[in-house]
Amino acid sequence: MVNALRMSDQRTGQGRHIEFLIQQWSRMKIPFDRLTLMSPGELHLENLGDATPVNLRTFGGWLPTILWEQVCLPERARGTAMLFCPSYTSPLFHRGSVVLANHGIYEALSGEFPLLARLRSTPLQRYSARQARRVIANSLATRADLVRFFHIPEAKIDTIYPAAHDFFFQRHDPASIEAEVVRTIGRKAPYVIFVGKLAKRRNVPNLIEAFALVRRELDLPHHLLIVGPNTTRLPVAELACAHGINDAVTYRPYVELEPLARLYAGADLFALPTVYEGISQTMFEAMASGTAVLTVDHPTLEEGAGNAALSLPTPSVENLVKGLKSLLTNPELRRAYAEKGRQRAKRFTWETVARETMEILDREASPADS
Repeated sequence: MVNALRMSDQRTGQGRHIEFLIQQWSRMKIPFDRLTLMSPGELHLENLGDATPVNLRTFGGWLPTILWEQVCLPERARGTAMLFCPSYTSPLFHRGSVVLANHGIYEALSGEFPLLARLRSTPLQRYSARQARRVIANSLATRADLVRFFHIPEAKIDTIYPAAHDFFFQRHDPASIEAEVVRTIGRKAPYVIFVGKLAKRRNVPNLIEAFALVRRELDLPHHLLIVGPNTTRLPVAELACAHGINDAVTYRPYVELEPLARLYAGADLFALPTVYEGISQTMFEAMASGTAVLTVDHPTLEEGAGNAALSLPTPSVENLVKGLKSLLTNPELRRAYAEKGRQRAKRFTWETVARETMEILDREASPADS
């Protein structure tokens, strides 16, 4: 059974992670006779194979999320051979076999989340990791953080890197890209794209300011497209207005997979001025799309992008100005990073993620459902 809670709403990083795993498993012969996805909200799945049946169970949608996961889910999962919890937390009182995936903790950044939010999430994530039979980390840096901050034995943690979906590798028709750009930002224009939660560690205010300075100094026609949940309530429109580029910044809280792939492919560059990541799924997607990446040196950069991204020492406005200028004024440099990024992204596949994850689930499963 799979805890598909993150799939029941708009599918950003974790929801898509589960979706891509299920797609791959449905096309494989797996050591379980079926896959059952459990969710409080209605699920829709496409592009499934016929090698393994996938069952969908929806229940308890009227409950608060934490009660659904901690009370309702373990009741429905009782006696199952394996409960896979792919997004940080698991039901603490489930007595069967549990494998947990953790995609990055941020205890090293004391100001990343408000104290109340940390009190709500950190203990549950810690106890979930401690109780699980195995923990899957998405990078060596995440594994090290789980050992350091949650005191999980290193021998209990496996590392499996995520990947970009095949759709991001596709070569999209220029007309379809242009149409998507016009639908999203309202006009045909070159643009820089940011994709991800607007978390503090990603320094979106600095990116907006640096973009404004470069656009004004070089008299560029470029637009800045920001996509992702605004979890920090960042005043994007107000910041753009304060820097005189309110007509050159577009914010979208969510974009579906296929339109997003076209937007990546049409961008001059992807900018992610982050200082800390479990590992960046959106960076893999941009690289697969053949888009040059501008980022900041952070713990998982070498594991993910390696030297296939232009990295800055810090996310200061001054450094971001230099990085934006370097890529926006030099098409050859952009093409070089775009090609290196695309080749780098090919090293990571969802077939590998699915196979390695399933091997762990099979190894840790109870002998049979009761």
